[in-house]
Amino acid sequence: MSKIRTMMAACAATAALAGGLMLSTGSAGAQPVGVLAKCDSEHHAETSGADGDWTISCSGGKVDVFGNVTDTESDGECARVYAVYNDGSKQYSKKACPKGETQEFDFTAKSYNDSSNAVKVYLQEL
Repeated sequence: MSKIRTMMAACAATAALAGGLMLSTGSAGAQPVGVLAKCDSEHHAETSGADGDWTISCSGGKVDVFGNVTDTESDGECARVYAVYNDGSKQYSKKACPKGETQEFDFTAKSYNDSSNAVKVYLQEL
């Protein structure tokens, strides 16, 4: 069974939640840790074998998430980023692997109905 390490970055669409930053490397079975931020923000997350950068933009009730993900370790695992919206829907980047491969992603114009929790973005090894 593959180890899965997940890094969470949660974007809130209000300035009230902006400013907090907590990043750490997860390990198999660890609880996610992440970033609380506002829309129109940039984020970086990394694990021991993955690296991700993304921008979150909100306008007119729509949220866009775009960036890249890179596999940084020769461990037989891949890296990907995925977004979970407040309506429960998800979007996934292509997997980046082997080591050194980068995949760009663009999750565009997804509606949100709760401005305090428009999207949560995860960096994952699998």
